[in-house]
Amino acid sequence: MCRTANGWDVNGFGQLKDGRGNICPVTIIMPTLAMEAIDEVWNKIPTESKEHIQVSKYDWCKHDIVIETFMSILDRKIHEAKDMLIERFEWICSQSPDSAKFMYENGVMEGYVPEEGIVSALKHGTLGIGQIGLAETLQVLIGQDHTTDIGMELAKRIEKLFYNRCKEFKEEYKLNFGVYFTPAENLCYTSMQKFKDKYGVIKNVSDKEFFTNSVHVPVWTNVTPIQKIDIESQLTGYSSAGCIDYVELNGSVKNNIDALETIVNYAMDKDIPYFAINVPNDMCMNCGYTDDIADKCPMCGCDKIRRLRRVTGYLTGDYKSAFNKGKQQEVEMRISHQTFENTKENI
Repeated sequence: MCRTANGWDVNGFGQLKDGRGNICPVTIIMPTLAMEAIDEVWNKIPTESKEHIQVSKYDWCKHDIVIETFMSILDRKIHEAKDMLIERFEWICSQSPDSAKFMYENGVMEGYVPEEGIVSALKHGTLGIGQIGLAETLQVLIGQDHTTDIGMELAKRIEKLFYNRCKEFKEEYKLNFGVYFTPAENLCYTSMQKFKDKYGVIKNVSDKEFFTNSVHVPVWTNVTPIQKIDIESQLTGYSSAGCIDYVELNGSVKNNIDALETIVNYAMDKDIPYFAINVPNDMCMNCGYTDDIADKCPMCGCDKIRRLRRVTGYLTGDYKSAFNKGKQQEVEMRISHQTFENTKENI
């Protein structure tokens, strides 16, 4: 997977990167858990007390007790995710080496000992406990996301729980459990549809077709590249199984390479483990002209444009045909992080 990070191998390979990989991930849909926490607290309130509440239960339930309930539910789900990963790992390890001989014979997965079976190689891989929708979860719980100090404080508490539990599981089961910031290519949309079916449209939570990727700043938030890095870099250290941070720029960045280099260096200084800069790559399907193209090709006037975008962690085909409605809308809602902080120039 594009953002997989192999941390310290508890089974003897140490920090070796080659010959290891993400064996299987499980993703927790956190906004749903936040709603379950509200329902749990609301259902404990006496009916006569509810009659005097003048706002919806979602607005009324932004209290510490809901946060504590959410944390308890999340902790339980993290343990369930661990159990699911162990079950999947054991099933995978029960397969014959002949089902994927190239992985073991060519060192794609290192450590294979024939008499021990493929577990001898797979035990060095990563079991990722993933997550989606931190921004929406915070909106449900406290009415703001992690672009604010209060939101970031709760975000760190949530991520610390993921991190600590995976560290505990790793030692207890001698398997490389890690926190995975899920890319959610399809899940961003399918999980949102199920959420809407159950809870309807909630402002700043389900008033769109996708959940925000893992711990990212929402794509519609108007921040500079430096501000986005400052926010997300506070959380990337909690991911022990893989993450990505990116900034969105327009095609004019090719005329300002110094600013581009400054952004990359800043991300490195903030210890971002996997950093990307997104720029549009459009090509006219008639004449082949390539650049940042608006509605029509400036050379021939054709409106058949292939639009290549980094939608998750890697480049795929035209996002309008290669991804579902959720990811398509996410790309279209992205605000270019153009203003370069601490200078008067634009990228």
